[in-house]
Amino acid sequence: MSIKLTANHYGKSDVRLTKVVRRGAHHDLFEFSVDVELRGDFAASYTAGDNSKIVATDSMKNTVYVLAKERDFNSAEQFAILLAEHFTKTYSHVETATVTVRQSSWSRINTNGKPHDHAFVSGGAELHTAVATSTRSGAATIAGGVQDLLVLKTTNSAFKGFVRDRYRTLKDTDDRIFATSVTASWDYSSIAADFVAAHEGIRTAMLDVFATHMSYAVQETMYEMGRAALSAAPEISNIRLRLPNKHRIPVNLQPFGLENKNEIFVWTDEPFGDISAFIERK
Repeated sequence: MSIKLTANHYGKSDVRLTKVVRRGAHHDLFEFSVDVELRGDFAASYTAGDNSKIVATDSMKNTVYVLAKERDFNSAEQFAILLAEHFTKTYSHVETATVTVRQSSWSRINTNGKPHDHAFVSGGAELHTAVATSTRSGAATIAGGVQDLLVLKTTNSAFKGFVRDRYRTLKDTDDRIFATSVTASWDYSSIAADFVAAHEGIRTAMLDVFATHMSYAVQETMYEMGRAALSAAPEISNIRLRLPNKHRIPVNLQPFGLENKNEIFVWTDEPFGDISAFIERK
């Protein structure tokens, strides 16, 4: 019997970074969690314990901090690109470097009607995501995205006309709460895009559709959100969307002699419907 190592990769995950850019009294804040993954000529470490080509994962962590200090950037995408390109340019045996950056949401606190120079409020669980891949033989690629963007609307959502069989217990409804946690990612056509403007435009377009679209299915609203994102940002070639249900289930108040007119719900995360789509330009 012949046994062979056919693939391998390794890296460092969840490197936490906070960077403050000080421009006098005005400060910019970046807060990232970074994953680094390398592929290349590392087989000897696995098969013979030869670590001569291994870049220690501790060194990867330190690289994140050093480049954050030495280099300027204005977005998660830019930082992901410069990190990924660093590894393929610095180490000749690294064939591919993939860097994932998850940026926490912080916005300036408004005081006296103006954004404060150096005080921020958390935007909650929402993350701005970026994934850069650099190869020794080709240019870098970059994908942007959002993760855990929790949204809810209390009406203009229906679900009816679905399959009737022996397993169906869910009733048709013309009016329900629609809540979901949006995860989306998109591929940029160029690593020279205005990532800040594109991200904001895509996010705004998706939220506008979610809020105003009369939804007859999560699938339909998801498709319209994707179409709006592609229309808002010519810099992207496609978008992947995942919208899991965050159910709000009406509470039966009849035992108490009360009618529930779509007012009282119990929220639950499990089990949940999980809906995804991939939409691209043609």
